[in-house]
Amino acid sequence: MSVLEENPGMKMDCEDWERDEPQCSSEDSVRDALEPGPSLTSMSAAHAGPRVKANGPEKFTIHDGDQKVLVLDSKTLRAVPDKTYILPEIFFVLASRVKSAYENKGSPIFLAVSKGQLCLCCDTNKGHKPSLQLKKKKLSKLAAQKKGKYLPFIFYRNKVGSRNTLVSAAHPGWFVCTFPNPGKPVGMTKSHGRRKHTEFSFRRIKAEMSPCEVSE
Repeated sequence: MSVLEENPGMKMDCEDWERDEPQCSSEDSVRDALEPGPSLTSMSAAHAGPRVKANGPEKFTIHDGDQKVLVLDSKTLRAVPDKTYILPEIFFVLASRVKSAYENKGSPIFLAVSKGQLCLCCDTNKGHKPSLQLKKKKLSKLAAQKKGKYLPFIFYRNKVGSRNTLVSAAHPGWFVCTFPNPGKPVGMTKSHGRRKHTEFSFRRIKAEMSPCEVSE
């Protein structure tokens, strides 16, 4: 997929999550919307605020601290300047019902790109450090796998000020990150600072989604 094509048909809220929140009835209604509930695509009735749509995950574009937008380029996620001619990648976000000792780190979620066909995964490769990978998995099937198999696909979304961090459930302490130089692949890091961005803004997509995008 080229990252330099226009996408006039895509509709986005002009405000980030953090700008929407003061209008909500709860302190963190967006976080409630992604909290695990009786199913992977619905929120428990005990929670107030907007609900995750029953027909599938919610969709967002993601921007880093430099306002670079994440795009998909030849099956590689990259952070590039947010220009009018850039096609932001649409992220499919689905709540997970995983239970673990690290649950207090944030809301457990799955993330996918390429119309829900490629899922983000933090895993090791032949003893190397954890890295961010895209694997051909469908969100609708992840929950059916054993916990040990799908744990690398889970990330904890946690509020940090007005933005969000994404930390690996399989590798605690490893955060999704981008780099100051445009075009660098999105990665994982254990360090924080000016050389790496670990805080992101999620911008909701209003366009309707077909269930076939995330299931067979």
